[in-house]
Amino acid sequence: AWRLELAHMKNDQSGDRPRDPRHVYANPSQPSIYPVLGLGIYWATTSFDTDNRLFPGSDQYDRFRKCLQRLLVDEKVAAELKRRGVNSNDLGTHSMRKGAATYCASG
Repeated sequence: AWRLELAHMKNDQSGDRPRDPRHVYANPSQPSIYPVLGLGIYWATTSFDTDNRLFPGSDQYDRFRKCLQRLLVDEKVAAELKRRGVNSNDLGTHSMRKGAATYCASG
C-alpha cells in the first residue's frame, strides 16, 4: 500500500488535528484506475519548473475550471452535448470534483 499523510483537510485547514494516514492500494483488476500508474503517467508527460511542486500553481480550482471550459467549447464535445440534450452552461466543476472524491473515498 502507498501511505499518504495529508498536510491539511477541508475541516482542519490549520493542521491542528492529529493526522491519520490514508492508504492507496493497487487494483489488479483495473490498473487504469490505480493512482500510482496515473501519477507515473503524469510525471512522464509533465515538465516541472524550479518551484518543486507536484501540481504547479496556486489556484487549482481556477485551473480546472478553465480546462473544463476549453473542453466544453471544443467543436466535437459541443456537438455531442447538443446531441444528448445537455446545455454546457449547466455543467460546472463542483459536482465533478466532489463526485470524484466521494467515489474514490467510498471504495
